[in-house]
Amino acid sequence: MTETKLLQDFIALAKTSSFTKAAELRHVTHPAFSRRIKELEVWAGASLIDRRKMPVTLTEAGHDLLVVAEHIIARLNTVKQQISKPQDQADRRLRIATGRNLAHYLVADWASDLSRQVAKNMGCAISLEIHTGIAQDMITLLKQGHVDFMCCYEHHSLSVPISTQDFLYVSLSADRLVPICLAPSDGADLAYQLEDEITPIPHITYFSSLSLQHIINDHLRSSSYHLVETARCDSVDVALSLVKKNLGVAWLPWSVVKQDCQAGILKVLGNRNNEIPHEVRLYRPKNSLSTAAELAWKKTVA
Repeated sequence: MTETKLLQDFIALAKTSSFTKAAELRHVTHPAFSRRIKELEVWAGASLIDRRKMPVTLTEAGHDLLVVAEHIIARLNTVKQQISKPQDQADRRLRIATGRNLAHYLVADWASDLSRQVAKNMGCAISLEIHTGIAQDMITLLKQGHVDFMCCYEHHSLSVPISTQDFLYVSLSADRLVPICLAPSDGADLAYQLEDEITPIPHITYFSSLSLQHIINDHLRSSSYHLVETARCDSVDVALSLVKKNLGVAWLPWSVVKQDCQAGILKVLGNRNNEIPHEVRLYRPKNSLSTAAELAWKKTVA
């Protein structure tokens, strides 16, 4: 953009009031700089510099052009930044899709710690995006390239339509769903016994759209518990709250209830045969991701 270059030369001359200093500022020789200012005057059809005075001063036409030149260059720089900014942001962004429960209990901690590590390596701030929803919607986001990673449960009862031909995965953690109830007070016996097939046990379940409920249903199909649904909810948080209000029994992730169980607030029912092991996986496309996402993956699999 020759005209733009000449305007930048002219602005430099106006600021320094010296052909020599302006030429140094523009990284050209003094004769070449003088020719470029003369070329601008030819284009403008008027004298822009009063060469009879030292330091150099602008003519009236020069002052008029300077106002317009500074405005044009400023606007061009703004537009350039706006055009390049999205790519810069994309290189410094981590986009993760996951379920609501995983987002709260695993992904938030993992992603925030990882983003700090990546930011330290890259020497700049990292933008973190966490999308939550049902599994199928999150898979769609991953396949369409709207996110870099998808974190989800892995269990034989779940059908995750992600081809390893196009995607990679790593195991983030291993967990298990355990049947939990409110711990009895004063050393009393447990109110519920899973092996009792006669006495109904109030059961707190999840909505069928949640992956957790699919995992639990698979376990229940091969069991003989006498469960009666008393509540249905859309998150582990709500189920945990209802258990603590002694509304019934719920299968909850051990990673979530471990502390309360060790503190004697909650109690695990049954034994290991009543627990449901599962895995948490992180998926990504095989094609290249942003700079931040590739660094995050490298640190995760290390």
